[in-house]
Amino acid sequence: MKVDEIFIVSERSVVIAYKSYTLASNTFSKDIFLRKLKAGEHQTLPYFTEGNKCFHFIRRDRLFFVATTSKETSPILIVEVLTRLYRVFKDFCGVVSEESLQENLLLILEVLNEFLDFGYVQLSTTDKLQPHIQSTPVLTRINRQPTQDITSRVFGIETKTTPTPAINRPVIGPSVQKDKTKNELYVDVIEKITSVVNADGSVSRFEINGAMKVKNFLYGSPQVKVILNNNIIVQRNSRIKAYGDSVQLDTCVFHESAKVDNVDTPSVLTICPQIGEFTLMSYSVSGESCITSPFHFVSSVQPLEHSRDVMVSLRIKNMLPVTSINLRLKFGVPQSVSNISQHLDRSEQTATLEKTDSTILWKIKSLTPNTESVAQFRLISQSSALNREDVGPLRMEFEISGHLLSGMKIKTVKIVNQEQTTPQKWLRYITVSDSFLVKLV
Repeated sequence: MKVDEIFIVSERSVVIAYKSYTLASNTFSKDIFLRKLKAGEHQTLPYFTEGNKCFHFIRRDRLFFVATTSKETSPILIVEVLTRLYRVFKDFCGVVSEESLQENLLLILEVLNEFLDFGYVQLSTTDKLQPHIQSTPVLTRINRQPTQDITSRVFGIETKTTPTPAINRPVIGPSVQKDKTKNELYVDVIEKITSVVNADGSVSRFEINGAMKVKNFLYGSPQVKVILNNNIIVQRNSRIKAYGDSVQLDTCVFHESAKVDNVDTPSVLTICPQIGEFTLMSYSVSGESCITSPFHFVSSVQPLEHSRDVMVSLRIKNMLPVTSINLRLKFGVPQSVSNISQHLDRSEQTATLEKTDSTILWKIKSLTPNTESVAQFRLISQSSALNREDVGPLRMEFEISGHLLSGMKIKTVKIVNQEQTTPQKWLRYITVSDSFLVKLV
């Protein structure tokens, strides 16, 4: 696999960095990609050919990472190369954005020089690249917001900045700053939920895709042991619930550097973490018999007698032991709906009709454990009678902190052979909706 060119383009169609790995290459490739991009993002495929050039790109953090080849190559291989390049930039710069890459342009070009040699991948990980990079990363401030004072509005918008949090700091820093750098390790366990709920409240599909992500700010390459709960069983796509309170996983894949005590009942993961961010473990769970849906739904969509209107009733109950915050429920309505009347049972809820895409957005700020919220919407039409079949489906978005549906837990994280200062360890559990669909009729 040989790459001819790599360049990075912002959403504003600005080429931030460009590197050619062949003498025969020319700059027309950038013009071709920019023309495709300006024609419309939906028309630009992640893999396309034009003339004798093959284009591959990924989009990360509102930036396009593009690679060209002269011969047809497996797109998966090129995507893997671009993904690794993005991770390396994130490790060196902390934040990958148009501003951070422009401020660290010299460092970016150094990485591109060492990452590939004459178009062939040479050094693709942060720890291997680090000894060859001479530039010092420039720390980019984030969370810029306009100031609110009158002077700034009169004489032009100014910005105020907040210090960059540790999670967005460059992993790689100059040796002279090493003693000032916090010695930290972040471990995030993130579960994404895919679910389909029928109109009667029954669940026809329920899946969890989980990942344990590690971001390493430790120095000295210490050994790290991640100790899990000892009731995890990998059943390899079994639909039969294991006995007792076991955490049953369908699949489980570990990072290549991890040493696992038992792949079928993993409880201790031992690693010497590489510098940067990586996925230590990924897993999946499916089947309602193995996991319980976090919410219970009941819905009703009925036409009103002697009227063109339709009444929609929604009832949602929180089945979790924790409070769910910022629930967003959105469902489609017929285009002829001109207005709605609503009844919400709690004051911290809001609902609006969004006519641009013919949907109703229902927001719930919080829902305490084992409680429910009820909403009624009268869909009003001034033109024609509404059809109940045109209502829905409902899509739900949520984020739950401190709780995992699979039952996965980290009992402790041990850092051994650590020298100098005592390291800090940070652990987070996050459950989010990936695709949570409720049929209303």
